[in-house]
Amino acid sequence: MKCPVCETEYTPNEVETCSVCGYDLTPYPPIIGGIPSGFLEKEKKRIAAAKRVWQLSQSQVESAQLMVSHLQSQLDEMTRKIDGFTQSQSQLESQIEAIASSQLQSQSQLESQIEAIASQLQPMVEQVQETPIVSSSSSFDYTELNRLLKSGNWLDAEIKTQEIMLAVAGRTPRGGLDEDDIKNFPGEDLRIIDGLWVKHSNGHFGFSVQKQIYINCGFKDDGSYIKMSVDNNFFKEVGWQMDDFDLIKFSLFGAPRGHLPILYYITRNRKKYTLLNKPYFSRSLYIGLMLRITQKLVA
Repeated sequence: MKCPVCETEYTPNEVETCSVCGYDLTPYPPIIGGIPSGFLEKEKKRIAAAKRVWQLSQSQVESAQLMVSHLQSQLDEMTRKIDGFTQSQSQLESQIEAIASSQLQSQSQLESQIEAIASQLQPMVEQVQETPIVSSSSSFDYTELNRLLKSGNWLDAEIKTQEIMLAVAGRTPRGGLDEDDIKNFPGEDLRIIDGLWVKHSNGHFGFSVQKQIYINCGFKDDGSYIKMSVDNNFFKEVGWQMDDFDLIKFSLFGAPRGHLPILYYITRNRKKYTLLNKPYFSRSLYIGLMLRITQKLVA
């Protein structure tokens, strides 16, 4: 006999459940006068529903298997390239050692061989160079920000982040950003900025990290929270002292989670401005803009 759900062959009275889909294969107990037609109709619908669920799950499994196969192919291709690069590097190193150990060759011969090796290395170097990170929305290049964050240069990364936000919005440090600038800021650019901060800080910094902390402090979308209390708790959690921004820590060590980035503009000559379009650091405006930025991140 076959399982009514997945059609797997089985021997009656030897198994209680299907070994593949787990469907109950226990036979109906004998009933005097036969099984009521209403019950049989209900059982048919239940089996049909189970069969639909099984077919859907099998389709999802097949899709997942195709995805895994595709990813495996990509991994194999990357492995092949890395193996080829390693082999070529080993061969080139052997050539360099041979050149260095040879005392009978003239200086011109050595220079010619070194130039030949350099020409062989050049395509490999170009192949492994960092891929530019460019926003398709604003055409802005985020490669430099990625480099600064990757190297752990948090201060210059903070400065670069704010310079980028001003440039994308078409603003100046003294003009700052207003609510319309944040509202119309390209979502793709915000995702790139947040993603780079989160990635290179291992989830310690970033707009989305700050949003989660703000939610944990009691923020609710419906407005049913005490704003001053939540704001105070948030600023305390991320380590922002409203009276002294010289205490900002541009380091993973000692800086609270969500400490950076901060929309308090610090120029390269260390003059300080608020990135917001206010002559002072507006606490409520900052929170409002922070929420708008992070809400766009998940839009």
